[in-house]
Amino acid sequence: MTDDQHMTAEQAGAAETGPAGRAPTFVFVEANGSELTLPLGGLRPRIAGLASDLQRQVAQGSVVGLMFRSEPILVLAWLACLHAGLRPLVMQYPTTKQSREYWRASVANTVERAGLAALLCDEYCVSLGMPEGARAIVLPRFEDIPAAPEGTALPALLPESFAIVQLSSGTTGFRKAVEFRSDDLRRHVADYNETLRLEPGRDCVVSWLPLYHDMGYVACFVMPLLLGIDVVMMDPMTWVRNPVMLFDAVERHRGTVTYMPNFGFEVMARAEPRPLPSVRHWISCSEPVSAVTTRRFMERIGAPDETFSACYAMAENIFAVSFSRGLVTRTIDGREVVSCGRPITGVEVKVVEDELWVRSPTSLRNYMGGDDIRDAEGFYPTGDLGQIIEGELHVTGRKQDLITQAGRKFMLSDIDLAVNEAFPEVKGRVAAVQVYDERLGTQKPLVLIEDKDFFLRRDTDAVADAIRDATGLDQMEVAFVPPRFLTKTSSGKINRKKSAQDWAAHLEQKSGAAVQGASVETELRHYYEHLPWDVPVRGILDSLSLTVLRIILNDAGIAFDPDATLDDFVRQGAGGAEKAEAEYLYIVSLADRGTLKHITPQHIEALSRRLKIPVVLEHLCLPPAAVTLSDLVFQDYFLPRVDRADYAVVERQLNKLRRASLILVDDVAEMVFPPAQVYGALSHNLERDPRADLITVRWQRYPQMHQKLPLTVVSGRDLPFRHRSDTIMRLGAYLKTPVFRIATLRETAEFTDDWEHRLFEEFPDRADARLHLQPGAFMQGLASWIEALPKPPKRQSGVPVTALEMSDLSHFCSRIVDRDSVDKVLDRFDRFCIVGQECSVPYVARRLEELGKPYVRSPSYAPDALAPLSDSFDCILICGAQGRYAIEKPAVALMAADPTQNTWNFPDPSFETMTFVVPQTRAPATGQDWYVSFALERGGDDAVFRALRQALREQGIAARKRVESRRALAKAGS
Repeated sequence: MTDDQHMTAEQAGAAETGPAGRAPTFVFVEANGSELTLPLGGLRPRIAGLASDLQRQVAQGSVVGLMFRSEPILVLAWLACLHAGLRPLVMQYPTTKQSREYWRASVANTVERAGLAALLCDEYCVSLGMPEGARAIVLPRFEDIPAAPEGTALPALLPESFAIVQLSSGTTGFRKAVEFRSDDLRRHVADYNETLRLEPGRDCVVSWLPLYHDMGYVACFVMPLLLGIDVVMMDPMTWVRNPVMLFDAVERHRGTVTYMPNFGFEVMARAEPRPLPSVRHWISCSEPVSAVTTRRFMERIGAPDETFSACYAMAENIFAVSFSRGLVTRTIDGREVVSCGRPITGVEVKVVEDELWVRSPTSLRNYMGGDDIRDAEGFYPTGDLGQIIEGELHVTGRKQDLITQAGRKFMLSDIDLAVNEAFPEVKGRVAAVQVYDERLGTQKPLVLIEDKDFFLRRDTDAVADAIRDATGLDQMEVAFVPPRFLTKTSSGKINRKKSAQDWAAHLEQKSGAAVQGASVETELRHYYEHLPWDVPVRGILDSLSLTVLRIILNDAGIAFDPDATLDDFVRQGAGGAEKAEAEYLYIVSLADRGTLKHITPQHIEALSRRLKIPVVLEHLCLPPAAVTLSDLVFQDYFLPRVDRADYAVVERQLNKLRRASLILVDDVAEMVFPPAQVYGALSHNLERDPRADLITVRWQRYPQMHQKLPLTVVSGRDLPFRHRSDTIMRLGAYLKTPVFRIATLRETAEFTDDWEHRLFEEFPDRADARLHLQPGAFMQGLASWIEALPKPPKRQSGVPVTALEMSDLSHFCSRIVDRDSVDKVLDRFDRFCIVGQECSVPYVARRLEELGKPYVRSPSYAPDALAPLSDSFDCILICGAQGRYAIEKPAVALMAADPTQNTWNFPDPSFETMTFVVPQTRAPATGQDWYVSFALERGGDDAVFRALRQALREQGIAARKRVESRRALAKAGS
């Protein structure tokens, strides 16, 4: 018998489905507008099958978390849990709008507080990393859940007795768990329905609300199930991307009931107006109701006033506390407050010192794992402030959002409202929080406003003045922060307490010292463990490994000596004579090292004499300006939220940039290489894109620990040339450091017309695609520019190791390798040697461990480094450099300049060479980090890039011919 036949048979016996006598139909609306209709009676065979499976895996009576989108598998799993004797708790599915760090912490909190025995979820949730103590059970897709065997006695849709768990809103901290029995649920639904008058067959609930919040869970899921009411459901993230689909669903299914928080009504008030006469109840709930928003919405769709209701509800009372008919307001303390109506049947409300207290036959006694929170009369505190006027409830704010200044009381939510009204463009991106003002010795409000240009905003005083005019506040502070900084609850409300804590952590980060990295010995052991430590490094390291060594030593303030041993460097790192500190100008170059290759210490010395202060020039190999700027923002605003241990190298390199007196950039590092590269940027959402495990890098210092960090993937193709100047100047503005831009390429001249140094203007007769600096003239021009700055560049103090440090790699090489190509190589051999950093293609090591295949690592291709390992591998995976090497065993380059020539000594000539991809990173479903809003814009640069690459290629061919000609002449002359 097919599932469809099951459904038909069971619908015919609908009286068995539950107390309502009718199994409702759920319709799921997808992002593309398609629908899946699911008569719940037809689920009974699958419910029985999944319930039997869960009984074998989880002890009866356990609390089980459910983490899915609003889709059929969530409904099926919830019903199966009831029949398995489990207590289901719907939890938030991770979204790009909430910090991964906060999401994981909230999951850990729920696991502990509710005592979750298991967490039913999909593969994506598991891939994000479950917190310690969370046991994940991955369920198949809905269509793959098998039905119970033929002959199995099928249960009613709902068991007679069951228990559920739901979470409180969490606006003042992590959400708390509340348990309710089926008798309580049925009693509450019956009491509430005396007001709503919902009828099976007549009413239909249309909802985009998530089921992990009590409004979506009870009002739009549990209540319809108990009453036999049909539901049309869409995932909240699907609705966010296309809000008008709500109106489409109401119209198509003649919906009669729709719940939304106030911001939902605000969004829908902007939709194209249309009559929706089928709706009997437009219900605003779960956040303060705005009379302005309500009037705008009702007028927009032409709905009768009596179809609007304000509902005061909370998980602690299962759901509804009071309910209004029509929009009724009163002026309280000088502001318009919407009435939430009279308490529903069985609910009592009293006011104690301005706080609302609630009692009902179904309200909670205590949170799970907590003490009884009721008073002697059985009332529990809501944490909300309000008044009862002529029997109607008027909620004025949260108790913890109340702040007193000069004897006057202010609500933080009122401050939010004042900002939203004065600056409509910031709606949903502003939060007033309480901070302690040490000068005043009291609490004061701090208004945090998310803005992509947060570090360029200079109008905090104007915003503060507007708030003072609207509220009467005297003392307050306004600060702009990057997008994603404010922490929101699963229901979309601002978590003020967490946001205030994050602000304090940000301030501490800005004022604190840099994190100390690993010791010199630890780092040297990591890279050179298999090498002799009592032999001069000149004889045991190849050029690449020597470069890595120089970088480590420079970071530690140790001078490089090719005749020293590794043991010598460790002894120097352990101590040494202190030297007197002196002031100097610290120039950091982010340009391609080749642009500056003719600069010598003598040129730096001449610059120092002219400027009358010692000058230090250091080259750093960092990603393009957009990614580097985004990582700096991460360090200041998001790094304080996580364990810093793995960020030592990142911080050390970024802190060098922060110390710079001035910064050098060029068009080669910013325009030539990025379109063919892919970068891992520190994720402001603290989420690691799985594609980041396929990023391959060379030996640049900066990404050394990237295999452990949250990264989002950025294609250099998405960083347009025409925005590059603006991005570079934003980097300078963020660091408050002047930037000197060097243009060497005629092909991109239209994008560099305002750059400080344009070589092709100095050499108009030269036909080179790329020009190199004449160091003497360049230093004179740089000195003149520094002397003309309106403000002298900041100075540094200390003991620099050298006046000219160019040991980091020339430019940031970073690509993504095709996973299928990698898998073919890993399947072909049994033992491997990985040459490169652990951060380069971390997928390789993880996959080999999954396959049970052994591998070793080598820091170098030098014979002395590979010889001791030669019996341990059959194939070399080149993950850290480019070029050919004298390697006898088969080798495959995962990091290669030429993807058509990247296998050596390979036994299978038909093997396809490695494939590299440059993905589009602006995928709508993935979400993006802060820099995207001004830097990412796909397309438009391809023709310029092709012309540029062709010109550089021709220049390289001509250069090689000149070299060959000189060699031939020299040979003939000899």
